[in-house]
Amino acid sequence: GPPAEAPAADADAASSPEPAPSPAPSSSYGAAMQSVNVAGVSLFAGMAFTSSKALCIPHVEVPDIRWVDWRALKRAGFKACVFDKDNTLTAPYERSVEPRVRDALQECIAVFGEQNVAVLSNSAGLTQYDPTGAVADELEAALGIGFVRHSSKKPSGSCVALEERFQCAPTDMVMLGDRYLTDVVYGNRHGMFTVRCAPFTEAGESASIRAAKWIEEVAVRWWRKPEGSKKPERCPGKKPHANVPEGKDASHFVASPGVW
Repeated sequence: GPPAEAPAADADAASSPEPAPSPAPSSSYGAAMQSVNVAGVSLFAGMAFTSSKALCIPHVEVPDIRWVDWRALKRAGFKACVFDKDNTLTAPYERSVEPRVRDALQECIAVFGEQNVAVLSNSAGLTQYDPTGAVADELEAALGIGFVRHSSKKPSGSCVALEERFQCAPTDMVMLGDRYLTDVVYGNRHGMFTVRCAPFTEAGESASIRAAKWIEEVAVRWWRKPEGSKKPERCPGKKPHANVPEGKDASHFVASPGVW
């Protein structure tokens, strides 16, 4: 089952800026942008009254990306990996990869190829916040991984920027992130294989982020189904995807299934 603690928020995720001059690339401007992601909250809230609750349920949940079997994903036909940044690859607002997942990221890059691994952030590389791409450029150099330039925040928006970058269908992409509201919903909307990672820390979060993650956790706790359910699309580890090998389930791509 999921971790006992509430999931921490992706610091660059569910946010909407107040008018402000463009920050210098090295600034921690993401912290100032943690107000409400209106489109994301509206989409998430709407799930309560529709049959789309499965959008917020990931295919698998892992403690962090060390538990992902990159080679199994590649063998199954997946062609690209899309990461969230904060609380998936780095601590919030940090400019270096979290030491405990550094080797796992390098293994992912080795398996899929540098050109097929990138970060999709709700701040760096997003036209609304980073119109020149300067922040994305700086983070690419600091983290050693590409940042997608795009024009819409997760979970809304299209997948065009990713399709153009990776030259493959979204169904052949893996989305990895710590937020149900943004990363998981966005990936599922586009048919990706979604991996929800437990966050590294809750330090530095705004009140709006803390409120959003509490709502997410409560909703997911109510909407998820246990193993053996007649609704496997709402059961992490059993959620169907076309690329899952015959006779296997989504947990096939976890290095040590059932560790939680």
